[in-house]
Amino acid sequence: MKALWPVLCVLTAVLAAPYLVLGVRRLKMAVKLRRACRAEGHRLVPLHPFWLWGSRSSVRADFLVRIRGGRAVYTVKLFGTAHRLANLYFVKTADGQLTYFERRVVPLAGRFPTMFDDDLRPIPGESVSGVNYVYDTRRRARREVDYASPTDDEHITNIPVLLVNPAPLAVRASEEIPAEHWTVERQPLFTKKEPTRLESRTVYDGELLHLAEYVFGTSGFIKELTDLKLPRDYGVSAE
Repeated sequence: MKALWPVLCVLTAVLAAPYLVLGVRRLKMAVKLRRACRAEGHRLVPLHPFWLWGSRSSVRADFLVRIRGGRAVYTVKLFGTAHRLANLYFVKTADGQLTYFERRVVPLAGRFPTMFDDDLRPIPGESVSGVNYVYDTRRRARREVDYASPTDDEHITNIPVLLVNPAPLAVRASEEIPAEHWTVERQPLFTKKEPTRLESRTVYDGELLHLAEYVFGTSGFIKELTDLKLPRDYGVSAE
């Protein structure tokens, strides 16, 4: 039995590592956000006691940032990734459902800098002497987040924000396209045509995800609060 303790300790450490990383990065994020809000005259308002640990599965927003002057409020939902070497995909299926999954890169041997395309697929002929494994996590359903602001004032602009922390390599907005609308060359031997394909694009800080929420990383959101360069369609001007 004593011989199993080292194995159990190592296994526990491996399983707990992603959650420890999430905790440390969320704490750093909170410190930076509060500092930026204090410097710019904004106000950060938690929406529940455990707002800093907002989970993927929750449909409620986690906190608000009330802009100085009270003309706008950012309603923020936290969404984290456990692995830095991954692309995070938000997929709208052909029947309009929202799902998400991660495409991860696991370096197995040799040098890591294999050349990948935007979807993390190895580019033929561009690999360095590394062996990497790319795989997709199980696709999960994502319920629509309730971004309704707790204020009834119609003159206050409510800006829905999906704040990704910890952040992956990239966030990809995807739509599932039925195969019958896809014309391709002749399929290779012993392969069959997939029923659907994904059309994806990378969303950067402040871009809309499926016309429902603005995606930010921590640094991008802090820059937004600091510069107050609100996009025109927010309907708010900097003071």
